[in-house]
Amino acid sequence: MAMQLKNVIPFGRSFDEYVKMFHLSALDLSKKILGVADGPASFNSEATKQGFSVTSIDPIYEFTGE
Repeated sequence: MAMQLKNVIPFGRSFDEYVKMFHLSALDLSKKILGVADGPASFNSEATKQGFSVTSIDPIYEFTGE
């Protein structure tokens, strides 16, 4: 059975929130990062723009924004 999202409002966290929440150091951020169940968090986008290597996986990525 396919996953269905009805009446769900996804939310995500920012780069700064992840850094604070996980106590990420400059050394941590210099490594390859795997984000699991990231949902709509902007961490990957913001980190990538800053030159960091982040890969995100989440079943929600199967769905469009519509």
